[in-house]
Amino acid sequence: MKKAKKFLALLLAGACVLTSLAGCGTQKTEGQAAATEGGTQQEGATEGAMTYNGQDVSEPVELVMYYIGDKTEDEGLVLDEINKILKEKINATLVLKNMSLSDYSTKYALTIAGGESIDLIYTSTWAFYQSEANKGAFAEVTDQVLNDYMPLHLENQAEASWGQAKIGGKVYFVPCNMANVSADAILVRGDLREKYGMDRLENLSDLEEYYTAVANDPDSGVSFAYDASQNNDRNKAIFLQAKNDWVRLEGALVNYISYKYSEDFTADDLLWMYGTQEYLDFAKQMKEWADKGFWSKSAIANATDVKEAFINGTSASFSQNLGTVGATASEVEQNHPEWKPEVCDLTPDAHRFLAAYTGDGVAVLANSKNQARAFMALDLLKFDKDLYYLVRHGIEGKHYEVASEGFWKPGAEMSRNPYGNGFSWGFKNSMYDMTREDTFKDQYEIGEIWKEKALEGPTAAFSFDDSNVKNELANLQSVYTQYVPLLDLGLVDDVEKTLDEFNKQAEAAGLQKIMDEAKTQVAAYLENLK
Repeated sequence: MKKAKKFLALLLAGACVLTSLAGCGTQKTEGQAAATEGGTQQEGATEGAMTYNGQDVSEPVELVMYYIGDKTEDEGLVLDEINKILKEKINATLVLKNMSLSDYSTKYALTIAGGESIDLIYTSTWAFYQSEANKGAFAEVTDQVLNDYMPLHLENQAEASWGQAKIGGKVYFVPCNMANVSADAILVRGDLREKYGMDRLENLSDLEEYYTAVANDPDSGVSFAYDASQNNDRNKAIFLQAKNDWVRLEGALVNYISYKYSEDFTADDLLWMYGTQEYLDFAKQMKEWADKGFWSKSAIANATDVKEAFINGTSASFSQNLGTVGATASEVEQNHPEWKPEVCDLTPDAHRFLAAYTGDGVAVLANSKNQARAFMALDLLKFDKDLYYLVRHGIEGKHYEVASEGFWKPGAEMSRNPYGNGFSWGFKNSMYDMTREDTFKDQYEIGEIWKEKALEGPTAAFSFDDSNVKNELANLQSVYTQYVPLLDLGLVDDVEKTLDEFNKQAEAAGLQKIMDEAKTQVAAYLENLK
């Protein structure tokens, strides 16, 4: 019987060869392949077939990807080069479509639900990851998916990133592989500092002295020392959190719950920052600054962009993450070199912590007919070096040039495909990322120090599930919005009285239930790490 079956199979194979034009075939497409836990898996590769990581990719596919951001002028040229490599390695071609930053918030969910054939889409903690994953929009990234289709991720992706991406214990997108230091620096006017006879600013007392001099200098042309239109979040990050070595819990708890960094951290160390003496001291200091005229009394309603205020000469400082203040310093140095911009780290002794990897990433759609190949494309676009530089920079010699080991410089036509465009966000990878040659000197030096000392905090991979406290969090946010911006800006008559009122309202909103839930989840998370 076995011999008869073998003979029949040979006859059928011969018939297929003779009648190939009639559509006879035995190889399955990805859409027909056997289903597995993580999506679609092809059967074992046949001898002589085109493969990736042992998986058959003989059938050509087209992958449609949506990203958030504007299309560059040379996107087509860059995509042609990308597709040459993808075609060679996994027999796939990529089609790019975009949603602009101005309308992605209204188009994102509609695009996914619209019935269009989509294989890949940018997503992140700020771009609908949790909401769309909870709807079942994204394919799960399982261990089998990594083993079968993403060998480069399996070997190189930061382990913490997978923990950060979990929803209900499962991962539904592929986070980027770049976690920059989550800390703020401050940009000041070196010309004003010199005018007031001060040395370079090194600490918070120096900054207060600088602000005081600016506020008392009507001839400087600067209308205020600090544009506080962001409700003083950056001063709080530097003067309160970094100064006290506090780490914030990310996600839904980011504005509320912190803890002091310790290698022996436990869930009992979580604290409600507005109930601490440290916050009371900070709020009182901010009132002193407001009363001294460091910012406008109407700062709570000020719509002036904090960066633009510094660039146009109406503010004497600008606080933000290091990359943003460094880029702003470079712009000022080019347009107003007489201002002598300086970037300062005013809490140099503080620990520095890596931000979450989940701020950027890419998901494979649950209804994609090409899931296996889409995961393979993700694997290569981030961890194949040639593809990565095409994605992040464009075409070498045209859009960028390698200046030296680890450094790049703009090419003659970089404006047609700027570095770090929207398409590239989901593929950020610190393994291959280079430093721009003309990076502002202070930014580079501070950045190197921070990178050397950066830590993954004890809760780096913790993801809070807010399902049990959604109502309480909504109530707390309402109270927070009413009180905290005014307290942070020092725009209240009585700090202690106002803070006491806020804490009573927070308790009534359900603060204790939120804190109990946070402690329970953090304790379980830490136990799982053992």
